[in-house]
Amino acid sequence: MYSEHVKSIGIEHLKRSLDNGEKVRLLDVRSRADFQKEHIKGAQSMPLDELEKKAGNMLDKDENIITYCDSFVCSSSTSGAKILVKQGFKNVKDYKGGLREWKQAGYPTETGS
Repeated sequence: MYSEHVKSIGIEHLKRSLDNGEKVRLLDVRSRADFQKEHIKGAQSMPLDELEKKAGNMLDKDENIITYCDSFVCSSSTSGAKILVKQGFKNVKDYKGGLREWKQAGYPTETGS
């Protein structure tokens, strides 16, 4: 039994968690090409179409995981978070503002892998 409801996290909370060095795995669920162009500094690429197959082998079910995609109008981060919760991951949050809000706030991004 799992809940379809996924907790979301706001930009301030995410920035504070990263700045404080909290153990968080930030998953970018956009395409690998989009990830290569630019992503939130420290994020890991895990495209939505690969997430269901790979997550169980690559991630710890107890770690803190935050998913994000492009922006508020993109629902991939929510879909990704729901997939993880359904697979038994316990500490999953969805950062709905995505890369667009992060960049608009002037927070650090990087390119490449």
